[in-house]
Amino acid sequence: MTIIENELKKIIKLDRYDGPAELSDGKGLIARISHTASVTFMYRCRFEGRSLRVKIGTYPTTSLKQARRTHEIMRQLRRSGEHPRYAINAKPRKVTLKCCVQYWLTHYVPNLKPGTQVHYRSFARTYFTNVFNDRDIEKIHAREWMSWFDSISAKKPKTARSVFTIIRSCLNFCKSKFFIERTDLERIKKQHVGVGSSVGSRVLTMRELSIIWQAIDDSHASASNKALHQLTILFGNRVSEMRLARRSHFNLEDGIWTVPAEISKTNRTIRRPIPSKARSILLQLMRENDEILFPGHNTDTPITISAANRYIRSIRNRLPIDDWRTHDFRRSLSTESAKFGTLPHIIEKMLGHELGGVFTIYNKHDWLDEQLAAYERYSQNLFELLCN
Repeated sequence: MTIIENELKKIIKLDRYDGPAELSDGKGLIARISHTASVTFMYRCRFEGRSLRVKIGTYPTTSLKQARRTHEIMRQLRRSGEHPRYAINAKPRKVTLKCCVQYWLTHYVPNLKPGTQVHYRSFARTYFTNVFNDRDIEKIHAREWMSWFDSISAKKPKTARSVFTIIRSCLNFCKSKFFIERTDLERIKKQHVGVGSSVGSRVLTMRELSIIWQAIDDSHASASNKALHQLTILFGNRVSEMRLARRSHFNLEDGIWTVPAEISKTNRTIRRPIPSKARSILLQLMRENDEILFPGHNTDTPITISAANRYIRSIRNRLPIDDWRTHDFRRSLSTESAKFGTLPHIIEKMLGHELGGVFTIYNKHDWLDEQLAAYERYSQNLFELLCN
């Protein structure tokens, strides 16, 4: 149950109150109401084995928003072993950007997908930790925020836009938890920071794909890193769907690769058939590795996305092919399969996309036979070029 501001406003106008003695806002924050319609916010909890009630303030002198913010500070103090009353008795605390980022990393980020967690923690280490030092975040002027974004944008305009988006998410979370009240970042519009990512249009030809495949074959990388990218060429999957794949995800007997929802971008299970060229690579991986098929330096953990990207950059720098990236493998699979006559909804399934309209709601068929035919035709064309 949540306390509603309008209810409190009505109550304090009464001469006498005969309703419930307490209203709960959750997690120990209550509004205690007397018969004379006086409203007092309190934090109710257990501390050092005893029941405890700490007065936060009287409404409307203490607003509901202020009470929630103080309540959140009290909860933090209690978790750290300090008495919640320090939130009332101590001087108002200064909250820095570093404090906000740490609070966000502790209470929000762990609920996200592993890959997203790695991405956000990497941004936090690189861009957020040492900026604005010990400044009170609520006193940082919009001009200072913009100057920081502009300094990033001067070298990496797309990164600047990403930094803005992520830090805004962080601070919005902190505000929703009443960890902070407001910041001047709210005055800045997204379109005024850096530039957005453009929609890719690069389609690698089958000849270009064969050159990349051969370069991977000839490189001195680990077998798992090479296989990761060659399988991605064959399947047109998202890199992390394969990078985080385990032995148990591949049913070679039935010829099906199942991407579980927890590592799928769509949060839905993806099923793909395994073409013959991919099967031979997977068999070799299974002979060499245990449950983790694409291990990094540590055999118990998958290769990191940064290591995978670093490897493909080294391949790209050695080839006389116009700028390309791993994600272009998906666009190439889609385009070439369409040339072979594969129907659009089959291609969407191969890419792991959700079909639109009523398909998403009612039609759960995966067209595995049709997908397999398209994969076999695609890999056959690729390997004919490799053999020439």
